[in-house]
Amino acid sequence: MRSGVLSVGTSTVDYTKKIDHLPELESLVLIDEITRSTGGPGLNLAFDVRQLDPGLPVEIIACLGQDSDGQFILDQAAQYGIDTSRMQFSPTRTTGYADALTLNSNGKRTFLFHAGANDELDVASIDLSQSGARILHLGALGLHKWADSPTADEPSQWVELLKKARSLGFESNMEMVQLDPQRVHELITPCLPHLSSLIINESEAGALLGISAKIEGTDAPLDWEFLESMATSLMSLGISKIAVIHTPAGAVAADSTGSTWRQGSVKVPDADIKGTTGAGDAFAAGVLYGLHENWEISRCLRLGVATASQNIQSHSTSLGVKPTEQTLAEADARGYR
Repeated sequence: MRSGVLSVGTSTVDYTKKIDHLPELESLVLIDEITRSTGGPGLNLAFDVRQLDPGLPVEIIACLGQDSDGQFILDQAAQYGIDTSRMQFSPTRTTGYADALTLNSNGKRTFLFHAGANDELDVASIDLSQSGARILHLGALGLHKWADSPTADEPSQWVELLKKARSLGFESNMEMVQLDPQRVHELITPCLPHLSSLIINESEAGALLGISAKIEGTDAPLDWEFLESMATSLMSLGISKIAVIHTPAGAVAADSTGSTWRQGSVKVPDADIKGTTGAGDAFAAGVLYGLHENWEISRCLRLGVATASQNIQSHSTSLGVKPTEQTLAEADARGYR
């Protein structure tokens, strides 16, 4: 029986730099604090899932540089028991990194991203038959020049990988990053009919559906019916099991039967928020773990928002998440919007 998660995709070192305002051109902004952590949608989810269940097999396949940042990622993964035995390495490119400029006042972020070795990730060379994982997670398309490129038969290496995964009995999930509409159509849409689940934020969902759907802040009013209709529309694009849309204020899901679910986010006081970098990945990890464990969708969403709440109370992009039952208990104690 298959068990565990194989995460493929963006792996970086994140340098979170806390500042009091964003710089204007030719101006100086003082950095109050710098923290280094593992990052990237592929790597973040691997760490988050492993912390929710330290006994669950988790593997990450990415492309790193042969440098100190790459070694930092390998050392961190080893510490948490994540399998990196099939990690790829670039002989010429440095490990990807992101400078996350984080405002002290509200935790909002601006990213300066360098793909580095991520551009050389060779998805076509991954032998899925070597993996006993139940779920293949892809995170995030659009940040890998080689893997994003068309093949002889498919729009991208990602589509080939998803087709192989389905033929071998994997379930599959995908996360997104913000891309321009034409790139979304070219790169993301062809993957959807090969996915079991899709877990993305409201802006990314809007990009797929050709509408604007940005939610500003945790206390912003939510049009639940509109969000549910968006999730249902995503399902119509070919996803087989479930589509989930998360926002700072809450999340919705829709499945193949037309059923929908709602879940408010956890009430975390502003004073306890250290940063929001990686919160979306943490949410996805919670939902994906629940799906792996065959939970009811309502409980999957509750774990998703609970895991995200753990993330925003940590300076780290992907560390600070607690085991599943503790994560749920702490979220229940704080309450939900």
